[in-house]
Amino acid sequence: MEAASTRPRGRTVAAWDLPTRLFKWAFVLAVANAWLMQWLGDAWIRYHVWNGYAVLVLIVFRLIWGFVGSSTSRFTSWVRWPWTALGYGYAIVRGRGRPYLGHNPLGSWMIIALLLIVGSQAVAGLFTVDSNGLVGGPFANLDFGDPTPVQSALSRYHHGAFRLILIFATVHIAVNLFYQFVKHDPVVAAMIVGRKPVEPFADEAGMHAPPHLAWRAIASLAAAIVLVLGTIKVFGGTLA
Repeated sequence: MEAASTRPRGRTVAAWDLPTRLFKWAFVLAVANAWLMQWLGDAWIRYHVWNGYAVLVLIVFRLIWGFVGSSTSRFTSWVRWPWTALGYGYAIVRGRGRPYLGHNPLGSWMIIALLLIVGSQAVAGLFTVDSNGLVGGPFANLDFGDPTPVQSALSRYHHGAFRLILIFATVHIAVNLFYQFVKHDPVVAAMIVGRKPVEPFADEAGMHAPPHLAWRAIASLAAAIVLVLGTIKVFGGTLA
């Protein structure tokens, strides 16, 4: 209540830079599109594979951006120890949790989990073949000595991991909606417009953007494309 009473009316502060927001929604779209194309059948498998490349490019971009982006996007501002997240959760239960400009300690671990699960699923897809054995990822035809068990295991994980993604994504969406509409912390709106109402934030008063932000984003995206597609080619993969 004290924080709400001291909030300057009508004032907002920068929370998320544009590259971070574009990554967020492009990532959501790419994951949803991958699921859709899988259900459309084998005729869409090639597009599904390229969508997987896009997912990997986005993840690598986010990893790079975690070091060179704006203050709220950098890992140093939101990746915290597990006991810090537990302490924040305990404070929330007691009604004493302070608002965060960027990701709060619990939310940061949800982001890490989603990136790990989606990333590992996309990597497994590089070795997966379709139901007819005709089309697959760039490493589907590599000789592992006994490729069938390897491909079978990775294929099972690639298809089964989406259930984990659905669980984590559902929790993530539900929590964000809770913050947006119950706690009146506009986490969803901020990821669209990039700003939040001024609060006594626990992490920082406002986002700090480095110089040449647009060029940093372009360079980071180009590096991510080269790293993903280049690595596939270097290790003998065939781009579909």
